[in-house]
Amino acid sequence: MSPAVAADEECAPLALAPFGDPGEAVGKARVAPESSVCYSVTVETPGLYLAPALDGGGNAVTRKLLASDGSEVDCYGDAYSTHGMCAVPAAGTYTLKVFNSGWEDKDTSVTVVPLGSSRGCADTSGTNWDQPEVSRSAVSPVQVDCQPFEGERGDRVRLTHGSKAYGDSLAWITDATGARICERFPDDDEDSCVLPGDGPYRVISTVSRAENGFPAEFAVKVRRLSDPQGCTAAPARPYGPLEQQDLVTNPCFTFTAGSAGPYTVHSVSENREVGVARVYDEAGLSVCRYGADPCRIKAPGTYTAVIDGTYPFRGTRAGLVVLDRASDAGCVATRTGLHEGELRTVGQYDCLTLDAPQGARIAALTPLSTSGVDTDVEVLDRDGTPQCSSTELSGGNCALSGTAPYRTLVHAEDGGEDATGPYSVALHRTDALSDCPVLPAGSFTAEGAKATLTTGDGLFSHCLSVPADAHTANEVFQLTATSGSAAAKFSVLDTSGKKVCERAASTDGWTLCPLTPGKAHTVLVTGSDQAATYTLARRDVTSTASSAGCAKAPVANVGGPSLPGAYGDPGTLNCHQVTTDADTDVVHLDVRDKLGTANIVVFGDDGTAECSFRNRSCAATGSTTHQVLVQTPATLKAAPEYRLDALRIATADGPAPECTKVPSVSYGYGPVTGTLDESHTAVCAVLPTAGFDRFDAEITDTSGAVTTAVPALYNGAWSNGCTTSSSSSRCSVGGSSSAASPSVFVLGLPEKASSTAYSAKLACVSTLCGTDKVSVTAVGPDTGATDSNVTLMVTGTALPANATVRLSRSGKTLTATTQSVSADNRTLTAALDLTGADTGTWNVSVLTTCCAYTSGTFTVTPRQTGRAAAR
Repeated sequence: MSPAVAADEECAPLALAPFGDPGEAVGKARVAPESSVCYSVTVETPGLYLAPALDGGGNAVTRKLLASDGSEVDCYGDAYSTHGMCAVPAAGTYTLKVFNSGWEDKDTSVTVVPLGSSRGCADTSGTNWDQPEVSRSAVSPVQVDCQPFEGERGDRVRLTHGSKAYGDSLAWITDATGARICERFPDDDEDSCVLPGDGPYRVISTVSRAENGFPAEFAVKVRRLSDPQGCTAAPARPYGPLEQQDLVTNPCFTFTAGSAGPYTVHSVSENREVGVARVYDEAGLSVCRYGADPCRIKAPGTYTAVIDGTYPFRGTRAGLVVLDRASDAGCVATRTGLHEGELRTVGQYDCLTLDAPQGARIAALTPLSTSGVDTDVEVLDRDGTPQCSSTELSGGNCALSGTAPYRTLVHAEDGGEDATGPYSVALHRTDALSDCPVLPAGSFTAEGAKATLTTGDGLFSHCLSVPADAHTANEVFQLTATSGSAAAKFSVLDTSGKKVCERAASTDGWTLCPLTPGKAHTVLVTGSDQAATYTLARRDVTSTASSAGCAKAPVANVGGPSLPGAYGDPGTLNCHQVTTDADTDVVHLDVRDKLGTANIVVFGDDGTAECSFRNRSCAATGSTTHQVLVQTPATLKAAPEYRLDALRIATADGPAPECTKVPSVSYGYGPVTGTLDESHTAVCAVLPTAGFDRFDAEITDTSGAVTTAVPALYNGAWSNGCTTSSSSSRCSVGGSSSAASPSVFVLGLPEKASSTAYSAKLACVSTLCGTDKVSVTAVGPDTGATDSNVTLMVTGTALPANATVRLSRSGKTLTATTQSVSADNRTLTAALDLTGADTGTWNVSVLTTCCAYTSGTFTVTPRQTGRAAAR
């Protein structure tokens, strides 16, 4: 080891290090910030040298090699082949400087290794795959290693390297020079190298960092991919249980593909894990990379499969499974219905031949949870081309578009102990009339028809049918667990195989299904192989819903009464059909209950959604019947009764006549006060707002009650822009510009109370709301006698209540007291006291929050007394 001395002192000698353990040929020094140390290095042979210089954390530090004349040796190299190498031009003595450009002291180490030397190189290794794996030890992060290997020009070889524990390493293939000789960017992103030149061939490597420190075990492996030797032969196998095979640590296998097409090429380890292999052709070129599944073989022949990745250490034994996906060897004929099987061996694929023609649509349902194997299911055509995924199969919309016959492949999703065991798959045709039981049309009444379904004892799925002439355009389907805790899902498909709706797994879930006119439908229900009972109901939500138990009632005017409703168990869907005179009417809808847990969703004449499922008010228009579903989610507690507000807030002629027409919202609206109860549920106002307007809704109960009235602000698209939290409410118009965008403000009963004495105010969040800007057009009168009181009138737009009128003259000012502002903010009155005022002409200005507006002059005349005043 060579201790360094300060840069301005004589440099310590540093011997050239061999490959492998550098012994004493390591320069070590603690370098102060913004300082350097130096070493004297004697070189006998010109060529490429590696001089790794690292700090204590394995990070590179700057080093420079200087010739005796002070010139710097190129230690940068080119962009690739000699990158990081020092090209020493001649024999002689050189100065090696190591720099610390950081802020703290650094412990540094450095070696200088001649890359053209063979001193310290390991014994030459072969490139056969079955040779023993040899590991070596790096005693220092600045150690450089050399591994010669047998090879010939044109051989395609694969290099893997690394430390056994987590760390950083670098390695490259070279010849006698030490430079990198493989392509930097191989064609088609190959992970191999075609050896150029005549050798001798070596691998130069370093380990700069190791998780467990040094010494660190590492390995370098070079294996030939072209005409590979020492690989284990693996046969293409039939589907079904796999024959026993010997597991080996050798990661290379060869197999013969009898024909072109897709193949499954997997490794199966002694740990019961399944992986995807990388496949090469006879020339060593990649056919399928890791993750490519299936592997598409372009021509018959012998192929190489490698399963070890880039890590050079492999202690796990494994075998190879090769399946020809275009073959039907081992397939079992099956029909629609439940199929039960067993995956007995890890990596096993079962093949089920389907009795279905081209163009058919099918479903393959598997349990959502099971005590057996969680399986992945896919469907192939005759040529092994995938037809659809597990997701499409579970939803029932798998279209068979390839060439018949078709096969379903079933295999385990997981490895380990979950890789083997029994499985179940339910197969259904969804494009044709089925023999599934009929799901009758239901009702919103307690006596409405439902289907009762059970699972457990091997049963996990059901199919039902909806006749073509027995459904409406839009219906709500609801699946509810009545016993057990297992979730279930469903999907609905018409006879063309089109999936019209689906509901994710839950214990109480519903969805709107747009049913195809004139077509029958199949309902697929999938649960778990666990004991549970469910009910499945479908209910009309179009204009004819009243015949399905949807309670019919006319819309009320604003200020009218609410509709009462009784509620049962959480999850129950109640239906109210609210009717209007014209489809241009706009209806404000809101549901209230003492717990605040009820939600509504609204559907129009044709059953399409008008308001999404929510716990706040909305507006519906475009229909003469509005089907309002009320539900407390199954996860919440339900109140025994609720109230539904259904109020007409606008017609084709504009906002409802009950709504107060507000002339200005420049500074907000209100306060307004009053009382609300179940016979007088809301008040409304028409506001001359602009698109960007936002208001803080300041609402209190004047009797001191905690619950307060609830606001809604509807814009031109009838979207409610109010959001309410436990402490505040904010309402926005939600327009796209600052242009005029009138809105309708509705103030309704509190969520959890049936009456309120309210005080409500909308405070403009910005400086001004509406479209008016502050302006002053005139101030009058323009004269008044001294010692008198004059009432001034200011006209303009957006005049604020805190505006003041000021008269000024020769350094004196008179300020009028504002008395009132008109509702449209266009007229302001102020009292001007002229007691003691100097006669003459005064300048008049109006001061608002932001600005002062000059408005002519005001003449103060002498006080009128006696006979002149009497005149």
